[in-house]
Amino acid sequence: MATGFSYSPLQPGEIRVLKPVLSRATATEQQQQPLSFEIVHVPLLSQPPYVALSYTWGAPDSRHHVCLDGQTFHVRRNLHDALQQIHRSKLVSKYLWVDAICINQGTDVEALAERSIQITQMRQIYEQATKVLVWLGTPANETNNQLAFPMMRYFVKLHRESIRRARPFRPAWWPRKVRTHGEDAADFLRTLPVATDKRIFDVQGSQTHRGWLGILALWESPWWTRTWVFQEATVPEPYKLRYIAGVAVLPPPSYKVTFLCGDQQTGWAELVTTRMVATSILSTPGLESGFLAATTVGAQDRASKLMRFRERRVQHATGSFLEVLDMFRHTECADPRDKVYAPMYLASDDVRDYIRPDYAGQTVLDVYVDVVRYCLARRGHELDSLGTVRPCQEAGGEVVATPQGVTSTLPSWVPNFAASAKLVPIPKSLYVPEKVAERAVTFYDTRGLPNHNLARVPCYRPLDEDTAPSSTKPRLQDGTNSTTLLVSGVHVDVLKDIIPNTGPDLEAVRSVARTKSQRWATEMDSTYAATGESYVDALNRTLALDVVYDELGRPSERGGKLDFAFMRRPRAELSLTEYRYQMNMRGARDNASVGRDIGRSERDYLLMIPNTAVVGDHVWALSGGKVLYLLRPVVNVGGGAGAPVPNRYRMVGECYAHGLMDGEIARRVHMGEARFQDISLV
Repeated sequence: MATGFSYSPLQPGEIRVLKPVLSRATATEQQQQPLSFEIVHVPLLSQPPYVALSYTWGAPDSRHHVCLDGQTFHVRRNLHDALQQIHRSKLVSKYLWVDAICINQGTDVEALAERSIQITQMRQIYEQATKVLVWLGTPANETNNQLAFPMMRYFVKLHRESIRRARPFRPAWWPRKVRTHGEDAADFLRTLPVATDKRIFDVQGSQTHRGWLGILALWESPWWTRTWVFQEATVPEPYKLRYIAGVAVLPPPSYKVTFLCGDQQTGWAELVTTRMVATSILSTPGLESGFLAATTVGAQDRASKLMRFRERRVQHATGSFLEVLDMFRHTECADPRDKVYAPMYLASDDVRDYIRPDYAGQTVLDVYVDVVRYCLARRGHELDSLGTVRPCQEAGGEVVATPQGVTSTLPSWVPNFAASAKLVPIPKSLYVPEKVAERAVTFYDTRGLPNHNLARVPCYRPLDEDTAPSSTKPRLQDGTNSTTLLVSGVHVDVLKDIIPNTGPDLEAVRSVARTKSQRWATEMDSTYAATGESYVDALNRTLALDVVYDELGRPSERGGKLDFAFMRRPRAELSLTEYRYQMNMRGARDNASVGRDIGRSERDYLLMIPNTAVVGDHVWALSGGKVLYLLRPVVNVGGGAGAPVPNRYRMVGECYAHGLMDGEIARRVHMGEARFQDISLV
């Protein structure tokens, strides 16, 4: 951002902060002068009082600047607008931390080395800040923006009233059933007077309608797409359990994150509640909410993912490193390496022994292979990284580059974290809740909040650990810089037919699905031989990957299946329990079906496969993998006239085969009906 500005080197453990320089000029003169700051070096461990800013950089722009230590420092327009609004609103009393200014953004070796060190402290920088200010941008329509924020505060008022009705005060000794956040949310959505309260929804042209337009503009801010905001704006608020007259009380949190749009301010409570209200409006028949659906499909989805991650982080339940990586897949950043560097300090796993930020020395391929190396070193999770591979049909591999122009070609088994992937990895573990009686007891962490760090058990077991010889564990060929992954596994089946799940012509896709599904059912005599259940039940379980999800969107038990008639029932007809079950079933459907097609193998197994699969792809069970995999034989295009190269495959993606996920393949090996083979993934 700056040209010609000279930074003083930082000492170990130090950060730079900005100290606003007070001007003695008149208000009119100050408007014509650039904002002025002094750079101060402070030890992070001394916990200096500073406010941290979260924002989007935006397009390069040299027309705006601030005064930094008496020198002109060019900044981009969005940052300039944010600094001006913070100054007008008097939101900073002592220090301000802004990454674009406080971290040397140069491209020389010293700057890259400093940035490699500073990003390891990003989580601590935002968690230690007295407040985090999120700049969503300058509103395009000031009137709509002014109407949006009071509406969101009204939604929060309705939500709190709903909770108070559902949770009347009781002394600590009074028996009662503990209600979860999911139950509160479902009850709120079920009882919300969407069709009658004009302050919630009204006709086009009304103040309520214009308020919704202002809310949509907030969700469409590019801030929600940034990679680094996941750790900047999801910092947990300081909760502390207190006791009043012997009764445990959790006081309202002092919200640490404040969202700014123009001169308006709001918090997470308003944004989360507004998203729930929008969901209720969209599911209420008879309302002219088309503008809401058309605009929020992508924007609200991005906001929802960040809100869901914040909820998990607050509850210390972010999940494994790969699960956190997957939550970042839809985000955008200038450097593809940041798609790994940003989430590595938010995961509960210790990944720092395998991945260390190095902007000067590592290519994108180096960083992404480090993720694979990390998985290979974890017993029982060696091939978990294959679940994050983006299905691709290009034989040459995907090409990614650093901002400095250093390109890398990724093998098929290396995930391309730089590219967005809608495909949700097939679950590897189930989050098992504690089995306790329904009474006024729940498990709490040290802050007095419900503890959501549940025990995990494997979701599927296609092969047991004792089946494969120890010499066949997955490994990189010829050291860490190889582009070949050596694995051992059992060949299971071959893909024979596909029912497309998505396509440009939706009605044509549905017609093909109906025709093929009826033909498959007839050919199988309406009975699924692998499990003995009806073909319809087997298909509905396959469409849900046989998994049930909890209110945090985590897989919690097996036995899930879709009931399309139940999912079509209107909200008004459902009890609270039924409505929660319906929402969880829709989540299971989306996690299983987005980016996947239904397949049938030569042995008549029902499959869920990536939508890049083609007839003739092979189904494999691999040692170190917790699911099945779809592989494509490598074809010799040189002198072999298109003949497959023996034991060489490209990764297509993970695969679910109904009736083969719980040890059936391991039993084949024990019975001598199948054997392990060594193959190479390229």
